[in-house]
Amino acid sequence: MAAGRSGGRRSGHIINISSVAGGVGLTHCSAYSAGKFAVEGLSMAVASEVERFGIKMTIVEPGFFRTSLLDKRNAEVIDSRIDDYAGETTTSDTWAAYNGTQQGDPLKLGHAIVQIAAMNSPLKLFVAGSDAIEVLLPVAKERVRAIEENTALSNSTDRTS
Repeated sequence: MAAGRSGGRRSGHIINISSVAGGVGLTHCSAYSAGKFAVEGLSMAVASEVERFGIKMTIVEPGFFRTSLLDKRNAEVIDSRIDDYAGETTTSDTWAAYNGTQQGDPLKLGHAIVQIAAMNSPLKLFVAGSDAIEVLLPVAKERVRAIEENTALSNSTDRTS
């Protein structure tokens, strides 16, 4: 029986895997970043809808983990050149530098996710890996700073009776 129907279990835990790219746009990665931003937005919206049924949601934002994702045999990259970007490295070169050097251990990430799944009050967001923290923390701090420093301007857009 589906959660939410009379007599349903009214419990559960959805764990959606996003990426550090879902919290910050990355060069040579715009479509992937957009997809991961979408995973996060959908997860947050669904979480607010199913919470009343006892269903919890965790978004996992891993950094680079040593998987075969970046292996040239597993990822097809189109390296078209645009003159305005001629000074930049190619997409292939950018990601090839990370292949085999990723700091994250997929097995340890699996263990962490199992721990989160067992929590009575699981994390809503889990940033996995020191590299992910390094990238995401400054972005989060900048967002808070921008909100706090522009409160008056933001409030000025409210309709007055």
